[in-house]
Amino acid sequence: MIPKKTFGACEIFLGAHYGAARIESNVPLIELQEVILNALYNINRLTSRAVKKYLPSMSKLNLEIIFEVGVANGTSFYYIDDETLESFMEKINREPPRILDLICIIRYYKLRNGVRRTLRFDYYFMKFLFSSKMFELQVFHEKGLQRIDVEDLIKVLFENINSEFAKRGISPIKVRYSRSFNAQTF
Repeated sequence: MIPKKTFGACEIFLGAHYGAARIESNVPLIELQEVILNALYNINRLTSRAVKKYLPSMSKLNLEIIFEVGVANGTSFYYIDDETLESFMEKINREPPRILDLICIIRYYKLRNGVRRTLRFDYYFMKFLFSSKMFELQVFHEKGLQRIDVEDLIKVLFENINSEFAKRGISPIKVRYSRSFNAQTF
């Protein structure tokens, strides 16, 4: 069981973001957050081959790529597995948060002669901000070589979110506004 702290929000978060997407949605907040968490849960379960389908630029590289997404609760992040998903779904149904903070660790392994060699991982912090009829995703690259662009990470997220919408018979959402920043401009 996940302890009750600051459900969905991280108490220590970065200031400047590297990319953002603003999305209009008529989906009720509770259902929207359920869809997002289910999509993130499914991203955690993607095989390296499936990840590369979303990221054609990475498909030709001899790398294994693994996503690990966690949701914040106070100063901790919890990997979104079955238990975390169930716990957060219950909390969302009681009181949906206006902010949902996440960590996304992208692990890379070089494959050579059947041997897996660990490469530097990328660490991203993501923040969903919810308001009526609109939400925003902000993405922060915290650490690593940034082998995957912020735009590509946003694309992976929203393709999986739209896949969850399709399962529920809901029209896909469209990114209304997106921007990227060079961290050195801040």
